[in-house]
Amino acid sequence: MRRDRIPNKQPLWNMRDKSQPANYHPVLSLGLATSITLGILSTLPNKAIAFSFTGPFAPSNWTLTNTNADGSVDTTNAATGTIVLTGGNNGSNSAGTTDWTIPINASRAGNILFNWSYFTLDTPGFDSAGYLLNGTYTPLATQDGDFSAAPVSLNVNIGDVFGFRAATDTNSDGPPVFTVFAVPTVPEPSSIAGLLAVVGLGARYLRKQ
Repeated sequence: MRRDRIPNKQPLWNMRDKSQPANYHPVLSLGLATSITLGILSTLPNKAIAFSFTGPFAPSNWTLTNTNADGSVDTTNAATGTIVLTGGNNGSNSAGTTDWTIPINASRAGNILFNWSYFTLDTPGFDSAGYLLNGTYTPLATQDGDFSAAPVSLNVNIGDVFGFRAATDTNSDGPPVFTVFAVPTVPEPSSIAGLLAVVGLGARYLRKQ
């Protein structure tokens, strides 16, 4: 009985679209597209970081500095994202500051978010509280009952020094009390969706080959 010889089958990876260049390879092309996408994402500025008072931002990494003040920082609830910075009230009738600062390294650089509230018994305008960035003080609160209507968003870079300050003009009539609530951040949904879309389209194309 005569049997016709069955032609050799080509492996799937060798069956390409004839309209593509001779050196086109779907797997390599997918890998290149994914690599380019990852490269773009890795160079995006102001990465989102999980800002909290744990890990890289744990209280032990901060420094408390009093200048003509007897202030303090309460980190009892740091693990749940809350600290309380209390300014000076030493009775000197002169200005003073209480700073709580941290140097920014690679593990801390990026975009941070926090909410805050403020309490004082002093006359409005004599005490204040806010944040520090490279020695520049930005007051956020100046009178009792002030609070953040929306999270404060800041970009901090490697080499910066970031922190919080409670300031007093008189060191009398009660200290300024500044409560900070860390707002953890997550990677941008649009960045993740874009990467998944590229990989998904590539996988769909390979299935058609």
